[in-house]
Amino acid sequence: MQIWPVCCLSGTLLQSQAWRTTDMIIGSGSLKGRSLKTLGKEPWLRPTSDKAREAVMDMMRPILAGARFIDVCSGTGAVGIEALSNGATHTTFVDVDNRSVRLIIDNLRMLALQEQASVVKGDADGYVSGLQGAEFDVLFADPPFDSALQEGLLVTLSEHLRDAADGCIIIMEHPSRRPVHERYDGPEVDLESYKERRYGDVSMTFFRATKHRNEVDSSTHDQTK
Repeated sequence: MQIWPVCCLSGTLLQSQAWRTTDMIIGSGSLKGRSLKTLGKEPWLRPTSDKAREAVMDMMRPILAGARFIDVCSGTGAVGIEALSNGATHTTFVDVDNRSVRLIIDNLRMLALQEQASVVKGDADGYVSGLQGAEFDVLFADPPFDSALQEGLLVTLSEHLRDAADGCIIIMEHPSRRPVHERYDGPEVDLESYKERRYGDVSMTFFRATKHRNEVDSSTHDQTK
């Protein structure tokens, strides 16, 4: 797994690519109206729709200011960039595909967001298994629709997040025909869904990471002794 602070990148990785500038634009925030580069119509690339992306930002805007955001299976990087446009202080982009990584870096450079981003080239499950919770406030994941990663990532997060993740938000994009579970129990933190929104064939399910109630009660009891 390779992690790059974008501001420090140089050399062949940053060589200009023949991307296409399409009608994909940033729909809200300080960068509203700016265009994003894309690979065009690749069969493996399915960007989150403008409508769904803007709806997520509308719902999350109150907590995005100052937030640390993670965009897993980033593709074009549109969701993580939109989060920066709406006040997130830093976004970590995670994708396994070389072309997506280069595309994200080019989009960040074009929008002068290098200082606010890191790009991770690696598989999503391996990355989230290393999260403890303190590294992020909001995590958005958009795995390939025809994979088992939707459930797999939620299970992995519940198994590996620790109590530092209490209160963090996880947003999972998934096919409407394939709903995810409402709750995932982990050794220290549970993921509990509190909202779902459907946009045609695509749904977004929102989870909150919650410390086990007995741990919360015990901590409160210790403080009152």
